[in-house]
Amino acid sequence: MAEIKLTHVPQTLSSGSQEEKLAALRELFALAEQSRAKADAPSDDYGVVPGDKPWREFRGVVGRQLFDQLTTIVRYDPPSEVRELVGDIMALLLHPCAVGRVLELCERRASEADDPPPLRVYKNLGDIGTGGAARALMWLWGSRWGADMAGALGRCKSSAAQKFLIREAVAHPSSHVRQMCLAYVKLPLTKAKIDLFIDRLLNGTYNERFTAILKVQELRVGRAAQTLMAMREDSENTDFIKFINDTLPVLLGKKPVGAGGKRE
Repeated sequence: MAEIKLTHVPQTLSSGSQEEKLAALRELFALAEQSRAKADAPSDDYGVVPGDKPWREFRGVVGRQLFDQLTTIVRYDPPSEVRELVGDIMALLLHPCAVGRVLELCERRASEADDPPPLRVYKNLGDIGTGGAARALMWLWGSRWGADMAGALGRCKSSAAQKFLIREAVAHPSSHVRQMCLAYVKLPLTKAKIDLFIDRLLNGTYNERFTAILKVQELRVGRAAQTLMAMREDSENTDFIKFINDTLPVLLGKKPVGAGGKRE
């Protein structure tokens, strides 16, 4: 979408009546829906970055001045119907300033019905992906949707989120949630992450050990090589031998091992 003329909107948002402001914002909400749809749709166009934030597309449409005016309303204006609608626009666009609005909607839903927030809330926070979004997800942690929340935390660019996943990959009572936390641990490698992978190789459930092998291969955790070699010699780990044989060459820089145990 090319930038379109919305010259009346900044003045309306500054000095118009509430009805005029809401009417202008509904117009902007429709544009935000188009920006979100474009960002979500698969594209083969050159120059389109997969997973790019829809708020950047929207900013290009409405112009930086109006966009900055909207984020200022969300961040600094007192509670009002206007601020709520601007917050809804920014939440739709996955902008970091909307984290507070997302939490407001979660709290409102919880007070109106005995239901957890919809899974889309967790996905949106993960797609926002900031430290603030990660803190919101950690604050919401504890529902039966832990596996989905782990995925959202894994998409956040946050060292605190990674530390949280490392902890829950061992401490959470659900083995499925532990497995998902393990799956979303990512680079850069740290001692805590390496220790986690080795611990899950040795002490995890069947699925956790399988996931740990795949993560060791993906992240090239060289320190896990000795543990994998020991696992390969244990008769209880026959189901894992093929995956171990595929992983060790990646860690040791050797050729793959064939099905019969010989170098190919």
